[in-house]
Amino acid sequence: MTLSQSYKTLVTTVATLLVLLLMIMWMAGAFDQKIQPGVSDAGAAYSGPALTLALESIPLFEEVTATVQSGQTTEVAAQIQARIQAIHVKSGDHIKPGQLLITLDDQSLKARSAQAAGNLSAVDARLQNARTHFNRTQDLFNKESATLADLESAKADYDSLKAQIASARQALNETQNVADYSRISSSFAARVIDRYAEPGDIALPGKRLLSLYDPSSLCFEAYVRESVAVGLHSGQVLQAHIDSLNQSLPVTIAEIVPAAEPSARSVLIKTRTERQVGLFPGLFARLRIPQGEEQMLLIPEIYLQQAGQLDAVWLLQDGQILRRFVRVGQRYPGGRIKIIAGLQAGDRIVIPKPAVSSD
Repeated sequence: MTLSQSYKTLVTTVATLLVLLLMIMWMAGAFDQKIQPGVSDAGAAYSGPALTLALESIPLFEEVTATVQSGQTTEVAAQIQARIQAIHVKSGDHIKPGQLLITLDDQSLKARSAQAAGNLSAVDARLQNARTHFNRTQDLFNKESATLADLESAKADYDSLKAQIASARQALNETQNVADYSRISSSFAARVIDRYAEPGDIALPGKRLLSLYDPSSLCFEAYVRESVAVGLHSGQVLQAHIDSLNQSLPVTIAEIVPAAEPSARSVLIKTRTERQVGLFPGLFARLRIPQGEEQMLLIPEIYLQQAGQLDAVWLLQDGQILRRFVRVGQRYPGGRIKIIAGLQAGDRIVIPKPAVSSD
């Protein structure tokens, strides 16, 4: 390679690197005019109304995720084996105390009950005969017309049948009680979560057929950081927001579990509310826990204007309006926004008319 070729290669390489460097600086905004918060442009005269800024004490909150849970959930199951004749409720139904939920086929139960009743009648008839025979034998024994062996035999038969009659009565009571198990009713006011069987299925003792929950026992459960939980107490009122319902409601701390979760360093709290409309177990919610107050500047968002990718306001100073670039933070209810930098208490800001500009 000649000297001239080497020189051309070097020049080309340097030029390429220089172009790349300039492009990187341009993309980084090195050639743009930068205005830091608090730096103002020269403005025009203004004599209209202005808003004087002042520090405000704003409550601070920590948001924690929560889940709606039921304090009383019941799994409904049969106590006997029988075919399901009918299920009278479905998911979502509200039920009253004592309302019939499930009817089981009781034909076999009725047959067993009838058999037990017949057996009781037969034993009772034999008992009456044994009593009569015992009384007659005792009279004959007293008249020395019957032996002691005859008397003892009659008494043994009588005592045996008395035991049998007691057993027969117990068997009848059991079959009648079992017959009552063919009708399953609710013991409290509840709502049906789900049903796990259909008519025609065989119900087995202990096998889940329905699940219910008590709507009046709904609560919000949340895990709270240890450092936050130590400042909470039972009876304290918090605010809960349910995103899916777009609903906020007050809740009261009912229980603080006196043990921390080691892996998450958090404590379980349970809150209750009197407003149950639309709530059901499993809903996602957010709890807002007060964390003191902070002095801050808030301005209505209508005073805020966009200048490219920057936020700006119009500041009134000495009868002139100046554009002031600011850094903003969190938005608050009422259409207000927090000013982090660029303004201070005592500043006056305006909403300029369209004809007024800083040019």
